[in-house]
Amino acid sequence: MIPPRLLPLLAMTTLLLLLMAAALLVASHGAPALAAHIAFALGVMPLIFAAMAYFVPVLTRGPAAATAAWLPPLLALCAGGLVVAVLAMNLLAEIAGLAALLGLCGALGLAAWAMVRASRMVGRRHSGLDWYLAALAMLALALGAIALLPWLPHLRAELRLFHLHANLLGFVGLTALGTLQVLLPTCIGKPDPGLAVRMRSDVWWAGGAALLIAAGASSLLPAAVAKPVAFVGGLLYLAIVLRVLGAWIMNYRGALLSLHRAESSLLAATAGLGSLLVSGLLHGFGAMAGRPAIAGFVVAFLLPLVSGAVSQLLPVWLRPGPQGQWHATLRARLCRWSGLRGWIFLFAGVLLTVG
Repeated sequence: MIPPRLLPLLAMTTLLLLLMAAALLVASHGAPALAAHIAFALGVMPLIFAAMAYFVPVLTRGPAAATAAWLPPLLALCAGGLVVAVLAMNLLAEIAGLAALLGLCGALGLAAWAMVRASRMVGRRHSGLDWYLAALAMLALALGAIALLPWLPHLRAELRLFHLHANLLGFVGLTALGTLQVLLPTCIGKPDPGLAVRMRSDVWWAGGAALLIAAGASSLLPAAVAKPVAFVGGLLYLAIVLRVLGAWIMNYRGALLSLHRAESSLLAATAGLGSLLVSGLLHGFGAMAGRPAIAGFVVAFLLPLVSGAVSQLLPVWLRPGPQGQWHATLRARLCRWSGLRGWIFLFAGVLLTVG
């Protein structure tokens, strides 16, 4: 089984790392690449792997995760630590390649384990699993691009840009959208009637949109088609985010705006993702700078996302099993001012992106 304290420990560590990375990006001290990898490679990637290992048995209606499920998060943690050490201490670039290979092994291993679990289940698998597999596929492409750097040095800038977009909008974005659409109705305690159909159809469009953005924005495609491809991908991705937000507003209305519930923070995170896609489209036309969007992604999207999700899920992770008064009391304390925090993060992130 997954070590019982692994998820809570990774969750709290990730929040601290995100705050550290946001402070570095806002203060403009140190290399932006170091701050970005503190947030994504050392913080978010291991947490997502562990969360997937927790949710896959639920989505496949199977027994709790075994040893094979928590090895990928540990591989991701080692990979993140290596790449942060390379950037912080100016170590050999080959070590970064090793980190990419470790992360790639973790992603492929987790995907293979999830597919084996799905093949053994009775009945149709939950569409959330397809979102996770699409996210892991994008991560594999992102890490593969870094692993190719020694053999394609003339494409160094293009491969790094592909890595950035495939990681942020592919791996992190698809994982978040797949999880949020299931988690937010759970927080509110009211089902989303169109959820199953929407998730089943949108995963292919979302995955394709992320791939179009990564390929076009990185200039790996011919110059004549790169920008149009990225623009089409951005519009498609934005349409999916707006479709999710529209469904939530139609189904839940005022319940989304509570100051002391996790769903308000999750709504703010999804709105933050939409605002960042808009800024990306404007950047494609030269109307906005691209670099501030990384700080905006951390502050407007990741901080309300992780803080809101952890507020809802941490009691379950600390004490699995039947939910009682202890869980309700701890969740109420964690969610205190959750909505206000989420919207503050959103507006601060938007200001960082615009400024």
